[in-house]
Amino acid sequence: MKKCLPVLIICFCFLFTGCGPSTSVSTSQASANFIGFVTQLESDQALINDVWFSFNDQTLMKTDKDKKLHKDDIEIGKKVSVTFDGELQESYPRRASADQLVFLTDQQSKTEGSAVRLVMKDPRFSQVVIQSVEKNPTGLYSLRFKDLSIDRDVHVIVNVDNNRVIVPIHTSTK
Repeated sequence: MKKCLPVLIICFCFLFTGCGPSTSVSTSQASANFIGFVTQLESDQALINDVWFSFNDQTLMKTDKDKKLHKDDIEIGKKVSVTFDGELQESYPRRASADQLVFLTDQQSKTEGSAVRLVMKDPRFSQVVIQSVEKNPTGLYSLRFKDLSIDRDVHVIVNVDNNRVIVPIHTSTK
């Protein structure tokens, strides 16, 4: 009897966990918003941070001041707010279909975009997937990204005023 009790407990656990609600993702999820920087462009796709967003003629493209844009107006480094159907394909970079692209034109977005463009123009980096852009107390920008060409996470400091990208030197104590 003592040997049967653990087997019965395990059987009940399997039985009860199998009867719970489904955890599959519904195909009709609500809209989602995503803010990031354009780092690569292809014919009808833009890599914005770590998501390839596809767009077509039905995708609304405009500035935050409601100026209509065309796909030819998309530029590397631009900060954009994307509205999409909420479905992300689980790949790296992920993929989604954009419903709306709103390009941000405030001064902070423009300056952050300049920092991203400086990194994109730097010959040391080629396939940049932005993870974060932050302004330091010193006025410099800290950019963290993954460079897919070398499969590494990279952290750089960008001085937008002097058009410089500074790669900190890491020393090992091992």
